[in-house]
Amino acid sequence: MRKATGWKRTKAAGAAIVLACTAALASASLVIAGCSPAITNGSSGSEAAAGGSPSNTGLATLELVHSDDALLSFAANSATAVLNGPDADGSNGDPESFAEKNLCFSPVSLYLACTLLGEGTQGVAQDQLLRLMGVEDADALKASAEEVRTQLEQTYGDAIVKVADSIWAGKGYEFTDSFQRDAEALGAGAFDVEFGTDEADRQISSWISDQTEGLLKPKISTELGQAAMLINTIYFKDAWASQFDQANNEVGPFSAPANSVQVNYLRQEIADSAYVAADRYTAARLSFSGGSTMTFVRPNDGVILHELFGSSQEVQDLLGVEMEPATVDWWIPKFSTDSSMPHLVESLKALGVKNVFSPEEADAFAPMMATDGGKGFAVGEVRQDTHLALDENGVEAAAYTSIGIMKTALMPETDPVKFKLDRSFLYYVTSPDGVVLFVGTMYNPALD
Repeated sequence: MRKATGWKRTKAAGAAIVLACTAALASASLVIAGCSPAITNGSSGSEAAAGGSPSNTGLATLELVHSDDALLSFAANSATAVLNGPDADGSNGDPESFAEKNLCFSPVSLYLACTLLGEGTQGVAQDQLLRLMGVEDADALKASAEEVRTQLEQTYGDAIVKVADSIWAGKGYEFTDSFQRDAEALGAGAFDVEFGTDEADRQISSWISDQTEGLLKPKISTELGQAAMLINTIYFKDAWASQFDQANNEVGPFSAPANSVQVNYLRQEIADSAYVAADRYTAARLSFSGGSTMTFVRPNDGVILHELFGSSQEVQDLLGVEMEPATVDWWIPKFSTDSSMPHLVESLKALGVKNVFSPEEADAFAPMMATDGGKGFAVGEVRQDTHLALDENGVEAAAYTSIGIMKTALMPETDPVKFKLDRSFLYYVTSPDGVVLFVGTMYNPALD
């Protein structure tokens, strides 16, 4: 592997990919640590040992749904767990109350990160990941990951998407030859670095920033004893197919859960939109110039937003809802939202992924780590931080996902339909090939 100083990406690691989708960005990373109790992103050792989640969450096991489209199923399953998990609760850990908060999540970012994790595990730990990802074996997982990247490369117009991966080994640790070959086949560049130093943190952050056109500049905090870090980044950018004119913007009320707030609505009547009116919600879909779409789901009066995604089947139905052509009178609030999801361990456990967090399978990571025969490792933390902003031109978003692995000693034209998003709503962004890139809830667009 190469030293991090003065590195250049391998040819496979960094092809610029063009995709029709929103002006958005996602990145994912897997952080592998050794004996040190500390985990990056400011988590304490005690939190790592407990799986990175508060003890009062208790998210129940979810029944997975699987369709012919494995990515759609993964998006539905993972989004259900996240939107119903502890990271969606704004009550600051109060077990007596659940407080809705704005949340944005990138299913495809987590999917690509889990692909690397799946390549580096074996036994029941790998089987649980494969089941969640909707594939039968490691070969099918590799083929699926390659297919996802191929789909993302098939873009249109001026839309831009870049996908990149890298694997970083810490001082005193080595990847197995087979894992490194498999990772490089998926486009990952391989580097050596001394974790726990300011230089290592700077280099990793710089790599992420370079691959994401500077839109994501995470504060990396590695620690001595950390074994490795696996990183996936996605950068994509596109604009509305029909631009909104700022002169048409209108300030008006939005019914947030606690009170009514004033927001700035983007306004436009678009003849080639899509629309559906269901029993519990209405939904409309807006196109981007490159062929991607953004769908907005507004619960009907008397329906609370989180009642729409209580199960994976309900979320899959929402993500695959069929619509009819319609002329839509659009009212979309401008918003910018930041999400921090440090407790995704509980969400993954609810999806049946448990053994990667358990010391019971001592050699679960033997395919990944050559050091100590790969024995004695377990995932201690999974987190994702995101940013998404919507305005007249389009959408810009960012996500950073980390998975920390520790030694197991630690744990037809019609009349316009008025579609005014003036109350809590769900939204998702989909590529031209149907890959769900972002899923989010908006309870209060007046909040940053």
